[in-house]
Amino acid sequence: MATYELIISDVTRYGTLYCVAGWDLGDGGMVRPEPPGANIVAEASRFWDASHAGPGRLFSVGNVVRFEASAPPQAFPYPHATEDRIFVSGTKSVLVKQVTIEQIRKSVAAGVSPSVENAFGGKLIQKSNGKAYVAAGEKVCSLDAIEIVPEQISFYAEVTQAGKRRLRAVIEEDGIEYDLSVPADAARTRFLAGGVAALEADAKASDLIHVRLGLCRPFAAMPDACYAQVNGLYFL
Repeated sequence: MATYELIISDVTRYGTLYCVAGWDLGDGGMVRPEPPGANIVAEASRFWDASHAGPGRLFSVGNVVRFEASAPPQAFPYPHATEDRIFVSGTKSVLVKQVTIEQIRKSVAAGVSPSVENAFGGKLIQKSNGKAYVAAGEKVCSLDAIEIVPEQISFYAEVTQAGKRRLRAVIEEDGIEYDLSVPADAARTRFLAGGVAALEADAKASDLIHVRLGLCRPFAAMPDACYAQVNGLYFL
């Protein structure tokens, strides 16, 4: 068990459940806190609900949070096991303070990669459709970041088989386009309220965009792949 003090930088939402992550102010590097009892059998056990995560909650972007956590069980798979930490049941968590987006950016500067290609230890594999993934089991990071200019990013709405509209982003680097899902909670909320145009306006009004990157866990249709996604967008 160890004490962690994180600046929460990534909050993603999947239906009613949240995944959160932040920069470790003590030792550096990213940490993904998971609830007590998190296990690999019940996927939902590894997510937080709305009483813990999201705007106004403990795990909200910009909050500095102190808590006790332990290393993940040995069975937890990589690459996510690199950052996974399990909240220790019965211990208290503390909201230390709140910081600005610019302060987050400065704190996580050491964790910013020079490009999408170099993210995730350089193990990202791109498919012909622009989607990219890291092979399940790779012992690399599952959380990363890049910084781009507004002209490098565009957005579109993907319509699922169930008829739901989901936000996706296309990031261009040296003529290569990476097509990424965007489960970032703030961007998702902005999209549902104002559509793709709202995100496009945010991008055009900024000088620089700090993009939080993450990997989803493997799913049934692609059990050997952890697809890259956008965990957060800071328009600077």
